[in-house]
Amino acid sequence: MRSVLYLAVLVGILWCSLGLLMLVGYSLLRHFSPFLNDFLNISVRTSKWFLAFALFFTASGLCTCLYALARANRDNYMVFLSFAFSSNASSIAVQIYRMVAKGIGWWAADLLGTYSEVNLVKWLSIFLLLLSLILLSFQFSLIRMERRVP
Repeated sequence: MRSVLYLAVLVGILWCSLGLLMLVGYSLLRHFSPFLNDFLNISVRTSKWFLAFALFFTASGLCTCLYALARANRDNYMVFLSFAFSSNASSIAVQIYRMVAKGIGWWAADLLGTYSEVNLVKWLSIFLLLLSLILLSFQFSLIRMERRVP
């Protein structure tokens, strides 16, 4: 059981770091948007969907870490695990909804407009969706494991 908790902390830190990196990238892109518009003629728009996705992604990683810490201290750990699972499911729902509405490179279409047709953006979107699905299955297996342990 201890190794599973270590793995949960490691996975949670990784997911939280990726989510924070997306949030920092979004805020830097918004901050430097006048410079990008002046020098490269790229207009950067705000995207509530990308912001919601990044926040759900970050919250899922943070709650996975908090689950492991609460489980080690024998606190009420199922609250954190439930919130991590639901926020990750919300992240996946946002991704799938935007992929259907805007295409595979949805976040670049929301933020940069016509630059979403780059193959790297499409592969990155698929990679983020696969990462979210992997974390969702990991969290679901943790929930099933906790239901069996008395």
